[in-house]
Amino acid sequence: MRNTLYKKLGSGFVLRLEQGDDILKTLREFANAQRLHASFFEGIGSLYKAVLGHYDFKDTKTYKYETFDEDLEILTLSGNVSTMNRQALPHAHVTLGRRDFSVIGGHLEEDSLANMVEVNVTRLPGRLLKDRDKNVGLNLLQLPRKF
Repeated sequence: MRNTLYKKLGSGFVLRLEQGDDILKTLREFANAQRLHASFFEGIGSLYKAVLGHYDFKDTKTYKYETFDEDLEILTLSGNVSTMNRQALPHAHVTLGRRDFSVIGGHLEEDSLANMVEVNVTRLPGRLLKDRDKNVGLNLLQLPRKF
């Protein structure tokens, strides 16, 4: 995270990730350092490597991953930071534009590397906790109320 520049604005932050920064790793390290227990984020920028996943709800209940080693424009980057096992857990989805103007997207996984990315992190009061949901097979937010 040594390349990451940031500015605190109100209760949130704006970060600038530089060439080679791992998006999720940087967000996790930043959230742990700033004690962010509940936040949402959005971002723009460019990646030179993206590892994307798609979760198979129907059959295997596992992610299928594909790596894209090319310059990709971030059209949308959104996600949240919660806490699991006392550590920050960022979860992100991304839509990416290719040089030929086609679009790909999915669950953003670690080892997705920035050319340059700007991220707005909005801190929420309290904590968001995640735990493994055996029925779904994913780490899900643990929320106390139903309506």
